[in-house]
Amino acid sequence: MRIIAGRSKGRRIEPVKGSKTRPTSDKIKESIFSIIQGSMLNSVILDLFAGTGNLGLEALSRGACKAVFVDKDQNAIKTIIKNCQALGYQEQSEVFRNDAARALTRLSKRDILFDIIFMDPPYGKGYEELLLTLISDNNILHTDGVIIVEHDVRTLLPDRVAHLYRSDLRKYGGTGVSFYRKE
Repeated sequence: MRIIAGRSKGRRIEPVKGSKTRPTSDKIKESIFSIIQGSMLNSVILDLFAGTGNLGLEALSRGACKAVFVDKDQNAIKTIIKNCQALGYQEQSEVFRNDAARALTRLSKRDILFDIIFMDPPYGKGYEELLLTLISDNNILHTDGVIIVEHDVRTLLPDRVAHLYRSDLRKYGGTGVSFYRKE
């Protein structure tokens, strides 16, 4: 894995050791960032199920001002911290070891509005709709923000969840990428 563009272009990201983490491929990552590039500069990012921190680190490299990384796996947390330090983003990063649902509730109490939320949960576990509802109910997405959900292409996510609507759906082999925005 590597950073594709921006300040850290070409730099490698360490993988999570001994993990079943499924990192976003460079092809999918490049496609996602070409879609959202216009909203990257000075944005505040939330990377749920962060794994290596791949997506949040790419956003920082491309001009985001802050990234919050959440994962419940201790090895993932260690890897994210190491990757943030290696790329020089520790001052712009917060790393939390927590369940995604609990993290969303805690973050809502801090009055942070996120411009971009990356969500790449384990496939086939049914987390997507629950977490989209929590994001909407806790009102942590900026008015013009976007939630990017990676999922198994066979998983049929709803067009609407709470006060969110799916604005786009892309398919890359076995991976679907759904983009949700506020109504």
